[in-house]
Amino acid sequence: MNPTERRAAYLLIYAGCEPEPDHFTSDLPISSEVWLMYAQDKSFDAPRGLLLTPHNAAGVAALRAAVLQRLPALAEAGAQPDRYLAANESHLLANIDFFEMLRLLPLTPWWDSQVRRPVGAADMSAAARRALAHSLTGDAFGRWLGESVLAYVASEAAIARFKDIGHTAARTRFGGLDVECSQALGRLVNVAALYVGMTLLGLSDDSYPPAVLRQRVTRDSQRVLQALWQCVEADCAGGAGTPLWRVSVNREVEHAVFASRRTVKADAAIRVFDTGGQGVRWAVIDSGIDARHPAFADLDRHAGPLPIRDGLIEPRLSRVIRTMDFTRLSAITSGRLPPLPKGKGGPDDAEVRRRIEAVARDLAAGRMIDWSVIEPLLEIPHADAAQYVAPVGSHGTHVAGIIGANWLSSMYLARPEPLRVPDELAEAINVAGVCPRIELLDLRIFDAQGRGDEFGILGALQYVRWLNQSRDGQYVHGVNLSLALRHDVRNYACGSTPVCVECDRLVGNGVIVVAAAGNYGYDEAYAAAHMGAGFRGQTITDPGNAQSVITVGATHRTDPMRYGISYFSSHGPTGDGRIKPDLVAPGEKVTSTVPGGTLASMDGTSMAAPHVSGVAALLLSRNGELMGQPGKVKALLCDTATDLGRDRAFQGAGLVDALRLLQRV
Repeated sequence: MNPTERRAAYLLIYAGCEPEPDHFTSDLPISSEVWLMYAQDKSFDAPRGLLLTPHNAAGVAALRAAVLQRLPALAEAGAQPDRYLAANESHLLANIDFFEMLRLLPLTPWWDSQVRRPVGAADMSAAARRALAHSLTGDAFGRWLGESVLAYVASEAAIARFKDIGHTAARTRFGGLDVECSQALGRLVNVAALYVGMTLLGLSDDSYPPAVLRQRVTRDSQRVLQALWQCVEADCAGGAGTPLWRVSVNREVEHAVFASRRTVKADAAIRVFDTGGQGVRWAVIDSGIDARHPAFADLDRHAGPLPIRDGLIEPRLSRVIRTMDFTRLSAITSGRLPPLPKGKGGPDDAEVRRRIEAVARDLAAGRMIDWSVIEPLLEIPHADAAQYVAPVGSHGTHVAGIIGANWLSSMYLARPEPLRVPDELAEAINVAGVCPRIELLDLRIFDAQGRGDEFGILGALQYVRWLNQSRDGQYVHGVNLSLALRHDVRNYACGSTPVCVECDRLVGNGVIVVAAAGNYGYDEAYAAAHMGAGFRGQTITDPGNAQSVITVGATHRTDPMRYGISYFSSHGPTGDGRIKPDLVAPGEKVTSTVPGGTLASMDGTSMAAPHVSGVAALLLSRNGELMGQPGKVKALLCDTATDLGRDRAFQGAGLVDALRLLQRV
């Protein structure tokens, strides 16, 4: 979709569904990103992933029951593998096509206020309903709508008057009905016209000759009008309430030592205060941590020479205490069988089926998902080294190494038959992360192809909350999110997207959440067209927009005072005017661990965030009374940061400083 088409699309979305002109927001519960996604695909029958947010008065269980009533085929697991309904504690994930999405409109408060009340069964006589049904599904009305759409998408200026289609229909086509009824149906016609207009925007100019294009627009108009009329018919027969608050795209996730640990003074802090993170546990929500890397060996619990074979250790000897694969969550909660590794420590096929059936029963009964039932289906066992599934991507292992690597040359020399010290250690002597004795929890939300989504992140955050609530003491003290979800402020209030709300909820339960600011501080394409204008404001990505998370930008690895904030580092303020990022940390050419037992260098705010996670873990290790108080930890981190002399929208409070932090407390 080119820039002109995109501008036209937003005019359709924000001016096309309401009677008032010049709207900057839309009352429709369907986010603009949903319309754009279906239009860009050019295939409205192809299912796509949508996040369904329940109304706060309903909850997930009520919404799930209502969706299945509207779309009963989703209840038949395996009947249509590309269509399913999955759940976590706060949202549903519906993989459905455009017309199925339209059928969910009657579950929203928008439908209740705009359609149900004026077009209720008591307000429409049987004769009027029959006449209306004929006009909405008849060829003549479809042709009229199609021709109207073609006339209004002739130019961008004409699209601004797109709302007139519904008004014209209300005035001329529904003149025999009650005024409120005809106005409500006029709004429905605007929804239909919006769909057809988005169809046109999804086509290239030379896709169809004029005659064929006109036929397609007429056909599409008839299809969507019929779908909307079926919603009216079903609703008049008995409304299902309003359990659905919002429909949004299940956003894809992007990946947003060791000279750098000296930059944040972690080495000095550990020497002065004799701490290294023991007793602290951090979750890394990412592409996965290679638990076999010697840098994560648990040297406190396993005295003596470690068995190192082919440069790797056994996963059971790692400080990566558990590995959970949340890319399976949608399959498990939608009744589909996810691929699971076989071997020691994992469930057999019968146990897998039994647990999936138990999850289905809980969801059908309206009960909250039971993580104790799901947990074994998510776990990648460490007990059987031959069956351990190593991550394909290197990002998560790199992030984990910055937080807690501890790779020592003595691991190779202190043996009856010494092994050759790897070249990386021969050059650096030892490789240490910020917090070298910390325990790590590997929560994977990217699959083998590098694909991840918002639904998986939500599940991982909710699982962390459950872990802490299901134990006597705090099990997980912090979470690192070195990832980015692009945020369009036109779809949500800033910091109010599903992932931001879930992060704030987790912080409210006593867990420190550290997030990357994003790598969108410099727009190369915009800079090429507008010299000197490539540095744009308000580029913080989710979950960095969340109020309570510690959002981290990037700076130079060893000389931040001279070089300042990295050109790529996203900066604020946020869309609603809050200062972000909160801190900065090294994010350029940072060397850390990667799968296979080696090291590599990477750039990005993804590398900056784990420096702050490591420093926060050092503070908790030294001052246990701060565990469960993420607000105080964030305030201390910001109060003790080193001012780099840059604008606060770029640097926040400044460079994280581990030594000053521990001295302050």
